[in-house]
Amino acid sequence: MVQDDESKGFREQFKNDIFPANWENPKRDKVYDLAIIGGGPGGMTAATFASSMGVNVALIEKAHLGGECLSYGCIPSKALLNASRAVKTIKRAHQFGIHLSSEWHIDFSKIMKRVYRLQATISPHDSAEHFKKLGVDVFLGEAKFTNTHEIQVNGLTIRYKKALIITGTQPIIPPIPGLDALSYFTNQNIFTISQLPSTFGVIGGGPIACELAQAFQRFGSKVILITHGEHLLPKDDPLATSRLQKIMQEEGVKVLTQSNVDRIELEGRQKKLHVGEKNYLVDEILIAVGRKPALNMDLENAQVAYDIKKGISTNGYLQTSNPDIYCSGDVTSQYKFTHVSKELARIAVKNALKGNQQTKDDLTIPWCTYTSPEIAHAGLNEQEAKEKWGEVVTALVELNTVDRAILDEETEGFIKLVASKKTGKIVGATLVAEHAGEMISEITAVMNTENGLQALLGAIHPFPTQSQCMRTAAELLEKRLAE
Repeated sequence: MVQDDESKGFREQFKNDIFPANWENPKRDKVYDLAIIGGGPGGMTAATFASSMGVNVALIEKAHLGGECLSYGCIPSKALLNASRAVKTIKRAHQFGIHLSSEWHIDFSKIMKRVYRLQATISPHDSAEHFKKLGVDVFLGEAKFTNTHEIQVNGLTIRYKKALIITGTQPIIPPIPGLDALSYFTNQNIFTISQLPSTFGVIGGGPIACELAQAFQRFGSKVILITHGEHLLPKDDPLATSRLQKIMQEEGVKVLTQSNVDRIELEGRQKKLHVGEKNYLVDEILIAVGRKPALNMDLENAQVAYDIKKGISTNGYLQTSNPDIYCSGDVTSQYKFTHVSKELARIAVKNALKGNQQTKDDLTIPWCTYTSPEIAHAGLNEQEAKEKWGEVVTALVELNTVDRAILDEETEGFIKLVASKKTGKIVGATLVAEHAGEMISEITAVMNTENGLQALLGAIHPFPTQSQCMRTAAELLEKRLAE
């Protein structure tokens, strides 16, 4: 990887914040009220929340504070996607009567430099020094349980009354013949790339695969996305994912569903992907087929039960088989999102320090895939709602009927509300729009009220806004519930 001096400076500043080489772990003979393993978004939230309660907190991180989110997840990916949206805007400028007077080009190295600059701007908030100032004892190194109430980190013993595990996940590497003999990217190293590949193979069909496939296609790579699933984003509404697939294909991404890479081999400087009877040559490969829980902590010594695929087992209060050890975040939750990890961390800390008070089942979970358009969802999808509530009623409003979406020429999306016929309660929503992630929280909020439909009907939206689709959908839902 070749970087200029400015990029290197941003990277060095970033590393010094999240894992300073000269950091000295505290050497204190005390029993911590709470020891937290994992310094990602959930661990940092837990440490901040617990320290505000006036207790002694130890925060342990083996690789980088901020976790995957800051180093190679939400933060760098969204900075990259923002650049790809700028490319789309430039390419469609002529639709607005704007014609560029000269040729324009994409400088990928400067795109990545911007990513590094923004990471370095954010990293002080996640730094070891920041948490030290909060009164948290920060230990950098790998944590290993030695018994039910002790952890070792770099030869130091940390004793605790309660512990919280928030270690997250790591990428699954599929057993594709030939893969281990060549170089490839995962989310953990894709943001170190400095040269745009001419051809790019993406293996996987989840959020990471879709977001980066679309972005690299916009930057100028010729992208092929290969997934064994029937459609992209299998956890989302099929109508939403079919719209996204159509848009990505129109932008030039070659999407192969219900397909598998049988083997990979080198051919000159390229990689040959064998997919059924066809072969595809690519310069680089991104592996994004899923995540697995990070469990390398000698959990047996702590008497903590776990499943190698599902992660650490917890009850509704996020308590493990060891009643003094709690667990939250991606390593235990089916919802592997930063915002969920943060929220579960607050619940786990409260339960650990104040006694079991709140369960994870109390939450209405929204999520968003940051493709263009974005796909956001809250609550249950239509099939899940039928299984739980029996008869359901849906309301679908296309954005091509919404004035602001027409004015913005962003009419590919829709809003879909799902309600229980018996109770009239909104139990799920899917939103496809350029800024769906910014809009879905309104639905989440009303779903948490006693009468969410009436709350949504009573919300006045400025005109013209795309969010007016919510009021229209609510009116349609009310009508259909009354039929």
